[in-house]
Amino acid sequence: MADCCFFANGDLFLLMDFMNKTLEKRILTFAFLVLTLTIAVNTGFNIEGFRRDYRDGIILRCQSLAAGLQNAIENVLALGLGLEEMEGVNLRCQEIVTTDPEIIYCLIENTVGTPLYSSDPSFYFTAGVEFVSALSKNTSILNFPHLGRAYDVSQPVYDADGTLAGRIRIGFPESILEKRTAKVFQRSMIILGIALSVVFGLVVLFAKRDLIGPIGRLCTMAKSVAAGDFKVTVPAMSTRDFSDLATALQEMASSLQSRDQKIRENYRELEETNRQLQESYEYQERIGAELGRSREMYRSLLEGASDAIVVSDDNDRIVLINRAAEAFFGITLDKVEGMNLFSALEMLQVEHIEEQYGLHRAVLEGKIAEAEVSFVRPGDQRLIVGWIVGSPVVGKDGKHLVQATIRDITKEKEIKENLEKSTRELQRLNQMKDSFLGVASHELKTPLTVIIGYAELILGEMSGRLDETVLGMVQHIADAGERLSSIVRDMVDVSMLDNNRLYLRNRAVDVNDVIRTAVTELEFFFSLRKQSFEFRLDDDLPPVFCDPDRLVQVVTNLVGNAIKFTPDEGTVTLETRRASSLRTPYNLDLAEDTEIKPIGNKPISYVEIIITDTGIGIAEPDQIHIFDKFYEVGNIEEHFTGKVAFKGKGAGLGLAIVKGIIDVLDGEIWVESPGCDPERCPGSAFHILLPVEGSEPGDSIGT
Repeated sequence: MADCCFFANGDLFLLMDFMNKTLEKRILTFAFLVLTLTIAVNTGFNIEGFRRDYRDGIILRCQSLAAGLQNAIENVLALGLGLEEMEGVNLRCQEIVTTDPEIIYCLIENTVGTPLYSSDPSFYFTAGVEFVSALSKNTSILNFPHLGRAYDVSQPVYDADGTLAGRIRIGFPESILEKRTAKVFQRSMIILGIALSVVFGLVVLFAKRDLIGPIGRLCTMAKSVAAGDFKVTVPAMSTRDFSDLATALQEMASSLQSRDQKIRENYRELEETNRQLQESYEYQERIGAELGRSREMYRSLLEGASDAIVVSDDNDRIVLINRAAEAFFGITLDKVEGMNLFSALEMLQVEHIEEQYGLHRAVLEGKIAEAEVSFVRPGDQRLIVGWIVGSPVVGKDGKHLVQATIRDITKEKEIKENLEKSTRELQRLNQMKDSFLGVASHELKTPLTVIIGYAELILGEMSGRLDETVLGMVQHIADAGERLSSIVRDMVDVSMLDNNRLYLRNRAVDVNDVIRTAVTELEFFFSLRKQSFEFRLDDDLPPVFCDPDRLVQVVTNLVGNAIKFTPDEGTVTLETRRASSLRTPYNLDLAEDTEIKPIGNKPISYVEIIITDTGIGIAEPDQIHIFDKFYEVGNIEEHFTGKVAFKGKGAGLGLAIVKGIIDVLDGEIWVESPGCDPERCPGSAFHILLPVEGSEPGDSIGT
C-alpha cells in the first residue's frame, strides 16, 4: 500500500512539473497554430492561385509569340526556302526577348535538336540541362546549370508538305514567379502577425492569472521536494483544485522523506552488484566469442585439410573424422562415430595395432608421437600406407583428446622402393661396366701389341718382298691397330680413374711450354683441315705443379675436338692467363661426398687455359653431359673413327678422361657455348683452372 502511494505521489509530482513547463507553451502554441493555419490556408490558396494564373499568362504569351514566329517561318518555308537558309531570324528572336523582359531566351532548332537561330548566340542547350517535368505536350520545366529552373514553351514548325522542319523554343525563368508571389506572401504575413499579437495578448493575460500563476507556485513547491527539501508549506491558491493538489504534495513530501534514506542505501548496494554483474557478463561475452571463433576456425581447418584427421577421447572413442579421413580409410563418420578407435582399426585390419595403442597413450600424456600405419582399404582392396602424427588437444569440456593427422604416403613409399631398386640395379650395372672396361682393356692390349708389332715389321724390313697392294692392306691394318690401341689406352685410363689408380709424376712446369708441345703434335691436322691456330699466351705465368704428360693429353684431346667440330678454314685459339678466385683447390675425396664446392675467404691464384673455336657449338642440354663416359653429342648413327674428320665421333671417353685428369690435378674444367648451329657456327670455349705451385695436389690418388 505504501508502494502504491509512493508511485501515485511520484506521478503527481511529474504531472505538476510537466504542467509548469509546458502548459503555457501549449496554450500559446494552440492559439498560434489555429490562427496561423486559418490564415495560412487561405493565403496559400490565394498565393497558389495567383502564381498559377500568372504562370499561365506568361505561357500563353510565349505561345502567342511562338505562334506568330511560326506563321512567319512557315510562310517562308512555303516559298521553297530551307529553314537553315533564312535571314533575319536571329533579329526576330532578339526582338521577342527585348520586348518582353520576362522571357530569357528564344531559339529555333532543327528536327535533331541542333540550334539554328537564337536571341543570344552564346545561349544553347548545353550538356548540363536536366529535364524536370512536363506541364503539357509543348510546355516543360527544365533545370539550367547557370539559370536554374525555367519553363520551356515549344512550337513545331512544318514544311509546305506538312513535314516537321524544326521547333521554336521560348523560355522564362521560374524566379519571376517567385518574385511575384513573394510580394503577396509578405502582405499575408503582416496580417498574420497583427492577428497573432492581439490573440496572444488575451491568452497570456488569462493564462498568467488563472492557470500559469497557481501552477508555477505548485511547481516551485514540487522542485523543493525534488531537491530534497521535504519540509514545504502550502501556498495560497485561487481555486479548490489547486489547493487540494498542494496538500497532496505536502503529504507526498513527508512520505518521501522517510523512504529517501532507504532508497539511497538500496541504490548503492544495487549499483555495486550491477557493476560486478556487468563486468562478469562482458568477460563471459569475450570468452564466448573467442571460443566460438576458435571452434569455427578449427572446424573449417579440419574439414578443409588435405590430410586425414581422426579425433578420439581419453576413452579411445572416435569423436570426429574429416572428409579426407573418410576417403583415406574408405569409411563414413556415421559408421564409426562413437566407436572404439582400436575396434575400428581391427575392422580395417590395420597392422601393428599395439604400436598405434602406444602412440595413443603417449599423446594422452601430452607428447607428440609419430608412427607408420598400413592396411587394406575395404573399398578397392588396395594396400594403403600412411604416416600418423598424434598431438594432444583439449576439448571444450576440459577433456583430453588425441588428434591423429594421417598423410597418405602410399605413392611416396612405392616411389622410394622403386628408386632404391633402380639404384641397386644401376650400381650393379656400373660395376659390371667397370669390370668390363678393365677386362676388355687388358685382354685387348696384348693381341694389339702383337698385331701392331708384326705390321711395323712387315712395313719396315719386309716391305721389299711384298707388292704394293699387300703393303697397302698391311698399312690399313697398322692404322686400325693404332686407333684401337688409342681406344684401349683411353679405356685403361678411364678404368684407372674409376678405381683411383691413376698415378701422376707431378713437378713444377711451365704451362706455356706444355701447350706448345701439345699443339706441335697437331700441326699436321691443322694444315690438313686448312684451319688456322692462334696463340694468346701470357708470358708472366707462375709454374703449375702437375704431370706434364697428362696435361699434354688434356690439351691434345681438347684441341683435337676443336679441330673435329670446326669447319674447314676455321680458327682455333689457345689462351693462357692468370686468374684468381675464392674457390679453394678441388679436392677429389671431398667432391665424392658433396656437390657443394667450398669457397674460401681469400682469393687463390690459378692459371687459366682457354681453348676457343669457331665450330658448330654445343647445345645447352648437352653441355652438362659432355664430360660423362661414353656420351657423344648428336646422332650415334653418325659415329665414325676419323681422327680429325669434320663432326667425327669417337668412343666418348676423351672428355671424360680430361675431366678425370683435371680433377686429379685439383683443378676445374667447364664449357661455354651459345648453342649448336651448324650454319652460323657460334663456337665454344673450354676453360681449365689449375692451381699454381703454392697449392700442390698429391703426387697421385689411389693405391
